Amino acid sequence: MVAQQDPESAVAAAPPKGSLNAARWNEILDAAAVVFSEKGYRAARIEDIAAGVGILKGSLYYYIESKEDLLYALTVGGHTKGLAAIEEDDDTRASDPATRLGAFITRWIAMVPTTGEYAQMTERDVRLLSDERRTKVMEMRNQMHRYVRGIIDQGIADGQFDSTTDPGVATNSIFELLNSTVRWFRPTGRLSFDDLADFYKTFVLRGLRPDPAT
Repeated sequence: MVAQQDPESAVAAAPPKGSLNAARWNEILDAAAVVFSEKGYRAARIEDIAAGVGILKGSLYYYIESKEDLLYALTVGGHTKGLAAIEEDDDTRASDPATRLGAFITRWIAMVPTTGEYAQMTERDVRLLSDERRTKVMEMRNQMHRYVRGIIDQGIADGQFDSTTDPGVATNSIFELLNSTVRWFRPTGRLSFDDLADFYKTFVLRGLRPDPAT
């Protein structure tokens, strides 16, 4: 999901017209994330988003052409962070598959606090994007999945992971596990994000380990 940010994706996350006040644009995205999360994308109104920023509805159209522009920008922003999480330094890239997968899990969980609760919303509502925009987002997502699957494929080939592992199922399961964290994890609880990353690494790598009996 080593990947560099696609320049086209970076451009796509910017407002579609007008000059950009970066601070105000971020405020608009934050407000849209809150409204979309609370009301759902379909029920959300431009007026509600504008009110969350403290501007008039008409002023919001200086930055966007439609409500979908906001959903797309939020979705691309989250996926761009995901792409950054699959980048490896030279030492990690040269390591064995288990080390690489463990390092990826650590990087991904470190990213979770930066995505906010809107991550759930963009996962849910990506299907509401136009075909062209959804295709671009899904390519970003597929890039992340190809990265993890590549590590699992290599681990199976090297004998480090169980040869009966279905790489596709394993890849999807890992992302579901990691992405579900925002639905239940509370930083004020007894576990930190670092603790959780360590648990996930142990949980996943033990599950992929070959059965000694075979």
